[in-house]
Amino acid sequence: MKNQNTLKWIIVGLVLANLLLLFVILKDTFIHPKPDFKKFIIHELQFNQQQIAAFEKEIKIHRAGMDTIEQKIINAKQQLYALNGLTHTYSSEQVSLLVLGALQIQVEANYMAHFKAIRNLCDTNQTKTFDALTKDFPKFFSKPKRPRK
Repeated sequence: MKNQNTLKWIIVGLVLANLLLLFVILKDTFIHPKPDFKKFIIHELQFNQQQIAAFEKEIKIHRAGMDTIEQKIINAKQQLYALNGLTHTYSSEQVSLLVLGALQIQVEANYMAHFKAIRNLCDTNQTKTFDALTKDFPKFFSKPKRPRK
């Protein structure tokens, strides 16, 4: 009789442990999808129609700038990686790396200009909310961590 009660508790414990493990696994997979920054900003700042139209215009300007910079990054990386097959000097590799660094600075400057433009669309109350939301911005624009093998 005592063995049956012990066996029942072990089975209940194992079932609960499996459910907890399943919850942790599923919870982790639901975090990864990239949230929509546009919807987030419109919802959290409660933009009116005029602000939404100006915000969408700003997004187009930002994306055009980012597309240009990203193309330059691709070209600079191709030039850098092409040095692998050539006998080159250390300085040519360093120049390519400096070019890539400068392009990354342009990326971040473009983001900052975008955020300032969004902030300028806000009224006084929205500006306070926007400033509080800035801590959440990296999750929208950072690349998700890739799993390592």
